[in-house]
Amino acid sequence: MKILISILLINMTFVFAQESWNTNIFDYSWNKISKRMIYRDPIVFTPFEIRAGYFHYGGSDYLNEFPLFGGNINKHPLELDSTHVLSNDFLSNLKDRRGLFFELDIVKTNFLLWILPQNIIDVQFGLGYRISNMINQPDFPNMMIYPNPENPIYAYKFYPKIHDFNINTTINWQFNELLIPYLYHSIGFSRISLYKTSDANKNYLYGNGISETLSFGIKKIIQNQDRPKSYNLYYGAEIKGIRTTAINLDDKYEFSPITGFDIRGISFNITFGVALGGNRTVGDEAFSMMLQNDYASAIPAFEEYIETYPKHGKIKKAKKMLAFCKTQLPYQNYKKGINELNDENLDKAIMRFNDAYLEADENLKLDINFKREELANEILDYISNNFDNIPMKKCEELLDKALDTSSSVIDDVNILKGKLFFKKATLLHESNLLNDALEYYKVTLSYDPDLENLVNYRLKILVNDILDNSNKYQNNKEYLLAIGFLKKAIEIVPELSKPLSLKIKEFENIIDDLDYLKTHETIGYLLEKNQTKGRAKNPLIIGMTKDKIIELIGMPDNIKFLDSSLSKSEVWNYDKFGKKLYIKDEKLYQIENIEEE
Repeated sequence: MKILISILLINMTFVFAQESWNTNIFDYSWNKISKRMIYRDPIVFTPFEIRAGYFHYGGSDYLNEFPLFGGNINKHPLELDSTHVLSNDFLSNLKDRRGLFFELDIVKTNFLLWILPQNIIDVQFGLGYRISNMINQPDFPNMMIYPNPENPIYAYKFYPKIHDFNINTTINWQFNELLIPYLYHSIGFSRISLYKTSDANKNYLYGNGISETLSFGIKKIIQNQDRPKSYNLYYGAEIKGIRTTAINLDDKYEFSPITGFDIRGISFNITFGVALGGNRTVGDEAFSMMLQNDYASAIPAFEEYIETYPKHGKIKKAKKMLAFCKTQLPYQNYKKGINELNDENLDKAIMRFNDAYLEADENLKLDINFKREELANEILDYISNNFDNIPMKKCEELLDKALDTSSSVIDDVNILKGKLFFKKATLLHESNLLNDALEYYKVTLSYDPDLENLVNYRLKILVNDILDNSNKYQNNKEYLLAIGFLKKAIEIVPELSKPLSLKIKEFENIIDDLDYLKTHETIGYLLEKNQTKGRAKNPLIIGMTKDKIIELIGMPDNIKFLDSSLSKSEVWNYDKFGKKLYIKDEKLYQIENIEEE
C-alpha cells in the first residue's frame, strides 16, 4: 500500500485555487486584532455608573490652552458689580481652585439600537447627578469682606458647592473583550452656593446655572468565568473638561458684590459600573475560524449566528462571509485530501475528494474528476501488477475504493472483479465447497460475461463433482442431501432434468416410506458415524458452533480461511481423526474424510 500511495503522490500535479479572506499577513493581523468583536452584542443598558475624581478650574478661557495640571487665571471665574474691582491675588493660587466630585449615572440606555441596528458604536442616553466640593476655603479680599447679616460672629469664606442634574450621552467603541474607549457628554441644570461660614457650616449666595462636561475615557472589563455573561462589571479612567455658568444668584441680604460665576476646568476621574451586552458572539468565533481558513468549522458557526441574531446589524456581512466560506470549503477539502495521501490515508483521501465535489464550482469539479480518475487508475494498475500477491479480500476492497473514487473506471473494475471471483470460485470448487463455488461462478459472469466459456468449462466439472457427492450421500442413505445435490446439477445443466428427476422421485419415495422412528434411527446413525475417536461419544452435528466443536474434539491441526464478500468460510483439518470440517458463517457446514479427497 505504501508503494501505491507513493505513486499517487508523484503523479499528482496540484493546481490549487483556494482563496483566503486575508490578502496578506498585515491584513490578517489587522482583522485578527481590530475586528475580534465584529459581531459582538451591543451594549444595550447600563443600570448605573459611579464616577469620582479631582478637578481644578479657572475662568471662561481656562481651557484654551488645556492646562492638564493647572494654569494661571486670565479671565476670573467671578464677576463683581460695578462698585468693586477683583484683586489680582484672589484665587491666583491653584490650591484655592481645586476640588473633588462624586457622580452617579443611571439607566443609560441604547435607544438608537431599536431604530438603527448596528454594533459599531454604542450610543447610550442616561440621567446623572454630580456633586462638586472645593478642597480649600480661601478668605475673601478685604475689599469684599462684609459682616454676616445673619450672625456677625461668623465670617463667610469662598467655598463654591455645585449640584448638577444632567442628561448624558456616552459613545462606546469596543474593539476587544477587555477595553472600551468612549466619549462622554453631559448637559444639565446646576444648583450653586458660593459662600460658606467657617464655623457654622452655613451656605449663602445660592444660584442656578447650566453645567456641561465633555470627557474621553477607557473602561476595562472585569473578567470572571463564573459570572453570567448577561452583564459585565468594569472600571476605568477618564479625563474631563467641565463648565458651569451661573444664570442667576440670589443675594438675599444684598451684601455680596458677586454678580456672576463662570468656570471652566479639567478633572481626572475613576469609574466603575455595570453594562449589559458587549460580549463576543458565535459570529465572532466564526470570523476567527474563517481568518484561519477553517471553513468547515466557520460555516455552522455563521449559520448559528444568523439564526440566533436575525436582526443584528451585521447580518448581511455574516451572510456574505458564510457564502465565501461555502465557496472555499471544497478547495480546502481537496487540499486535505492531498494531505491525507501524504499521510497514507487512502480512505480518508477519497472521502475528502468526494466531499469537495459536492459543493465545488465547475472548474474545481473538472480538476477533482481528473484527479479521482487518475487515483482510481493508479489503484487498478497496482491491483493488476500485484494480483496474485494481494489477498482476495483486500483486492476486493481496493476495487470498491477505485469505483467509489471514480465511476469512469467501472468497466476495468468489473473485469478485475470477474477475474477475482473466478479465482475465488475455483478455490472453493477445489475445496469441495460446491454450493459456494456455484454462487461465485454466477457472480463472475455478472461482472465479466467474456469469461463465459471458461466458467462453462468449470461448471461441467462442477456438475460431475456434484453428481459424485450425490452418489456418496446416496450410499450413506443421506437422501435429503443427495436430492439437494441432484437439484443443483439440474440448475446448472437443465438438460439433466429428465434423467435426474426420476432419481429425485425415487429418493423422495424412500423418504416418504420411512416413518418417524426409522428417520430418527438414521439420523442417530449419521451422528454416530461422525463422533470422534477416543473421546466421549458426543456427535458432530451440522450447524454446530465452532466453540462446541473445539469442546468436543479440540483445536484443529491447521485452519485455512476462505473469506469473501458473500460469506466467511474456514477449513479445519484434524489429521489424527482423518477429518476435514468446513465452517461457514461460524457454524459447521460439511464434514469430509481426508482420505476421500
